Amino acid sequence: MALNAFLSSPLTIQPFSLFIGACMCFSFGLSFFLWRAGPGSAGAKNTMALVSLLISMLALAVIMQAEIPALRGQVYYLVSIQMLTGPLLYFYVLFQTRPNFTLQATHLWHLSPLLIFTLIWHWQMPVELNHSLALPCFSNELCDVYRQNRYLHKVAAWISNLAYGFIIIGILKSYQVQIKRRFSNIEEINLRWVTMICWCYILGTLLAILFEAGYFLGNEFNSGHMHELAMLVTTVLIAHYGVRQVTIHAEENEEPQNQPIESVSSSNKKYQTSSLTEVDAAALWQQLQQLMVTEQPYLEAGLKVSDLAKRLDVSVSHVSETINGHAGLSFYDFINKQRIEAAIRILEDPNKAHLSATEVGFEAGFNSVSTFYSHFKNYQGCTPKQYRSNQSAATVSLKS
Repeated sequence: MALNAFLSSPLTIQPFSLFIGACMCFSFGLSFFLWRAGPGSAGAKNTMALVSLLISMLALAVIMQAEIPALRGQVYYLVSIQMLTGPLLYFYVLFQTRPNFTLQATHLWHLSPLLIFTLIWHWQMPVELNHSLALPCFSNELCDVYRQNRYLHKVAAWISNLAYGFIIIGILKSYQVQIKRRFSNIEEINLRWVTMICWCYILGTLLAILFEAGYFLGNEFNSGHMHELAMLVTTVLIAHYGVRQVTIHAEENEEPQNQPIESVSSSNKKYQTSSLTEVDAAALWQQLQQLMVTEQPYLEAGLKVSDLAKRLDVSVSHVSETINGHAGLSFYDFINKQRIEAAIRILEDPNKAHLSATEVGFEAGFNSVSTFYSHFKNYQGCTPKQYRSNQSAATVSLKS
């Protein structure tokens, strides 16, 4: 009946629907690209492809609600797939941050809300004002029967977005600490764009709750637009970052077979919680400082802590612990501090005055202009260009 009514009615498309339709087509194409040619492990890229496909299906649901009111009840079956957004992003992060992660049967419970709320909606159909799950509005004439029957589903979606958003942010925060212990350049593997997606959904959800409360009390707000905005931002972030995301687990996990520096005294107190004693750590720190002077490994853009461990013939964990204990820095911060000091020497060298600030950063070992500027300003309180100008002004002043 509803379908016949739609087919017999004149075809009209709102400008908003055209915009959402364009986003839907783009997101669908993006999902196909990620599935067929996207970078990264198969599990990670296929999961992100599903996220993009999910967004395109939700965009289709938005169009159908706006353009085919007669099918509104049936469209809400499709809307239930929004319960997969959080789980899919969660799986993607696990694929990227945990080596050898695979989906197990125990992970299926993350998908159960989709089935549960689809069945609940089926139980509510056809929608009625006196249904046990219907929640009437206090003072809003536009609060129709569908709106009153969808509160439980909205609350579930809000809880899912907030819970998975904060869980993923927590995982990525810990992950940031881990990669800084092993890598000197983390721009391509830090997954900050996923954190941005999570904050987008969290903020969108909080605004949706606020808008829904206002609508419930009589104001004409549409909380659904917040979800649509979050979907749009997610698509943009995936298109800009997701399609270029490299495989994260490329770093080797093997430790050198040789034993670390021989302990001078077995009675020494353990260094931190490992087998490295304070005396061993002090000796390793001296070797590391000497290596920084003689070989300048920090000038290598892709330097990893495992590279230093191989050169020093010790374990990765001992190098990391020694840097943390003696420098009070992670491997990432320690190496980039060395690079900043190298950049300062280049900026002060009159024979290299022809190099631009960008070229200075690359010569000092950075592989990103933004990272170079960020670290330089953090350590020096000014940009490389400003530092060079200050040095030139100081030199002229001394000569005069």
